[in-house]
Amino acid sequence: MKPIRYLKLAFLTICVMSSAQAQTIDCNTDFWTITVDGYIQQWSLSNGTISGGDTILSGGGISLSYCGNSNAPTFFTDNWNQAGIGINYYDPDSGWINIPTDYHVQDNGGHLMDQYYTVVGGVIQYVNYWDGTNLIVIDSLPGEFFAGIFDIGVDTSGHAWISTASFPGTAIDSLKVYNQGGKINSYSFQYDIEGYGSFFLNDTLYLGTFQDSIFPVILNGNTAQLGMGIPFPNNNFTDMASCQNKESTSSVSEYSSTKIKVFPNPTDGHFSIDLGENHQTVMITVIDLDGNLIYSGRYSGIQLLNLKLEEPAGIYPLIIESGNKKEIIRLVKE
Repeated sequence: MKPIRYLKLAFLTICVMSSAQAQTIDCNTDFWTITVDGYIQQWSLSNGTISGGDTILSGGGISLSYCGNSNAPTFFTDNWNQAGIGINYYDPDSGWINIPTDYHVQDNGGHLMDQYYTVVGGVIQYVNYWDGTNLIVIDSLPGEFFAGIFDIGVDTSGHAWISTASFPGTAIDSLKVYNQGGKINSYSFQYDIEGYGSFFLNDTLYLGTFQDSIFPVILNGNTAQLGMGIPFPNNNFTDMASCQNKESTSSVSEYSSTKIKVFPNPTDGHFSIDLGENHQTVMITVIDLDGNLIYSGRYSGIQLLNLKLEEPAGIYPLIIESGNKKEIIRLVKE
């Protein structure tokens, strides 16, 4: 049996959409809920205690995800409360802006460019990856319609963690993990509990419930378990979201067996990437801490790369992707 471990994932906040109203935010502690009437409330989780609850924005739908940083948050939601079809996001100058889609969306979660939604079907619910323009179907869940999907939380590797039930009105029995290509993992879940929101905070996935508590999710082999509940006597919410601290420099390495090395780091601008083995196709991306693209290149049949960063001194996330694997490395230029 694998040892029990808390679900830990890297946090690096970058946004490629318009940002919302300036707000005092601590991405180490803060999260949000949204009500059925579209009111967004801000909370703080610190030392096992939840406080806050101020309404900071209205006019949303019934689902919620977040993209931004501590100085410029942006919220994304559906369009149910406006009786329309599409995805809404908040712009500080124009308010809520609608992006039309062909279908009603409901549960959603996102990080960086990776936004996921579910689409309501009469018998089948669809899991969709949203590329900013199109809803791309990546899975269908027959028999799991309407209440079958409870919520979506997206980690900083761009993976969507979706809690589901086999039948409407029943408790969660599975935690499925997706990337934009489809399902990559699944964990059984054996708790008599209904979830109404989830979010990542300090590298931990939390599940919001109507049981007057939120719960950290723990992975034990192929099973998803719950840690000790944190009292949260607020039942007036339909979804949850959080920001993700851009100052965090840790990352989840899915390349541990290949021993990727980046050197020298810190660098004067010239650096090398040793992939540890020959990769058929690899994508190398460099961005700044505001999410601006610095460099992007695709390589084939290569193990060692020599690159040059001509930007000013600072910290630059280096993203290495091959197949379903992704690693984010902090590249420091002196």
